[in-house]
Amino acid sequence: MQNAPKITVIVPVYRAEKYLRDCVDSILSQTLSDFQLILVDDGSPDGCGRICDDYAARDNRVLSLHQENAGQAAARNLALEKAAGEWLCFVDSDDRIHPDMLKLLYQTAQESGAGISLCRMLESPVFPPDFGRPRDGSYHLETMDEENLLRLYDGDAYPGWVACAKLIRAEFVKAYPFCPGRVYEDNEAVCHWLIPAKKIAVLPEDLYFYRTNPNSTTKSRFTLKRLDYLWALERIQSFYRSQGYRRLAERFLERYVTAVENACTGVRRDLNRPELSGKIAAQARRYLRREKIKLTKRQKLTILEAAYPKEMSRFWYAAGKLKKLLRKGGHGA
Repeated sequence: MQNAPKITVIVPVYRAEKYLRDCVDSILSQTLSDFQLILVDDGSPDGCGRICDDYAARDNRVLSLHQENAGQAAARNLALEKAAGEWLCFVDSDDRIHPDMLKLLYQTAQESGAGISLCRMLESPVFPPDFGRPRDGSYHLETMDEENLLRLYDGDAYPGWVACAKLIRAEFVKAYPFCPGRVYEDNEAVCHWLIPAKKIAVLPEDLYFYRTNPNSTTKSRFTLKRLDYLWALERIQSFYRSQGYRRLAERFLERYVTAVENACTGVRRDLNRPELSGKIAAQARRYLRREKIKLTKRQKLTILEAAYPKEMSRFWYAAGKLKKLLRKGGHGA
């Protein structure tokens, strides 16, 4: 590749042999052909590495990299070191993209002057007949104020806080890369890319097709890696609070408290480790106190029940007994 490409597409690859060719073929079939594709084999134990090398041998736009298994964040960061494009696009190795996705995202970003352009995501086992059909009119978020950021995070179709289904100026990502060793690392990184973008273009089309893997870290039964969701929410909430975005901070605080409750329940049920539930809640309490965040009574109760399960169980038992006695006393009067 003699001249620098407009776009670098980055695909971290791990245990995706079944879908990898579909993914790569959808990228190489783009109507905008001026791009670099970097495939990073993250020490995958199946045939993914050979597939990556095969594509690199057949198409000079493709670069195949290999590393010992270190996780998706490390794989993406390795690709950033080799990325030559002015714009970046992230695709997961079991997903596919519409043939016009890069063209539409790039054209829209150029015409609007946006630092990030994004499209809708669609979950489906197959391409539906109307895949790529516009839903509503496109729009631009002219400033990254709190109102527009809230709008971006609302709803599941527009991927406000994931790395995929976006075209992003490379300088934003390279200035704040992914945190290695974490799950949900893109959730935390994306919020740091949105602010410098200053303007975001939102396309109405479903252009990114993703599969939900029931065995993935984020969908399967509770694992300790899923505690990284708490880490991501904590970092996002603190970041927006530091920017003076009170409502955004409150939005992610609500998600954080819910996630703490779910994590404690998951630890007790799936891992049979009730003591870890208390540690999770205690950590959350320290964080919330440090940040001087006021909780509602319901939120306080959620944290207390997780932090002190035995004590709170005895409390509720005693409270129930007392309530019955008071009822009997009232009837006797």
